[in-house]
Amino acid sequence: MKNPWQNIDQPNIDLNVRLVSESHPLSLYWARDNQGRYLFVYKIMTNDTPEKKSLPKLTGISVGISREQNHDKLVLRLNDTSNWEIFFSLCTDLIRATSSLNNLSYAANIFLRRLIRWQELLKKKRLGLLSPEAIKGLIGELLFIEKYVAPVFGWNEAIISWKGPENAPQDFTVHETAIEVKCQTGGTKPTIKITSAEQLTPQLPEGYLVVYTIATTENDDISGFSLNDLVIRIRKKIEQSSESAYERFEELLFMTGYIWREEYDETLFKQIAIKCFEIRDNFPRISLSSIPLGVEHVTYSLKLEACKPFEAIPNWWRELL
Repeated sequence: MKNPWQNIDQPNIDLNVRLVSESHPLSLYWARDNQGRYLFVYKIMTNDTPEKKSLPKLTGISVGISREQNHDKLVLRLNDTSNWEIFFSLCTDLIRATSSLNNLSYAANIFLRRLIRWQELLKKKRLGLLSPEAIKGLIGELLFIEKYVAPVFGWNEAIISWKGPENAPQDFTVHETAIEVKCQTGGTKPTIKITSAEQLTPQLPEGYLVVYTIATTENDDISGFSLNDLVIRIRKKIEQSSESAYERFEELLFMTGYIWREEYDETLFKQIAIKCFEIRDNFPRISLSSIPLGVEHVTYSLKLEACKPFEAIPNWWRELL
């Protein structure tokens, strides 16, 4: 991880700045002040400057608005330069979240929402990488949104239907259908982990279990993608749809614990298979009604072989065939 402030000279007065990227749609800058502190500056060229009272207070980072004659600036200042890696991750997250924007008026709201999420992360110190299991789970849910839900219902409804990040019993609620998505790695034992009785006890008229199989692959595999690649691809598609869908997607993505990190580009995946099973009578599961009184939580493994007789897809899915 390179320190972008390291090669910026400390000024005698005001700030020394360096443009983040000429290709980014926003005017974003790395900066240092006359005390040597690290800053991140967004030059606001639209009429959507947030009110000062709406700015969150972040641990170790000051957030403010600088008002100038022709434009305003949103300024983030790191109080202790020894914590630059955390600050860099925050700034990079803001850069990535707005990298595909066409409508620049979305930017201030996106920044504000993400800063509020960072406020929570910094308080809870939840800044680590996602676990391999969490990465697989997120990939499965994102693939399902992109390949199946959005093509039928559009991006706005697709994002509304995504319930997994909010710890709902199932990952998706699509009209009258509850869908739980699992993702396994090819070559592993053909079982999936069920983390609660509620996961396979849908409260809607129909319930389905979708299982993705993915595998790691090499850099020269054109079908390969990293977690970051998948997120960027979906962002670009949603941004063309609606502001509300874009902002909601960013909010849900943050709930999963995902923030852009270079490490997520190190492993490439490819999809091997997808299976869909209808959760109906006699489906192999531990249902809520079968749990003895006093048992509060169950976790179990489910053999996919036992699910084969229940292979089926929802009626709306047939539109893609």
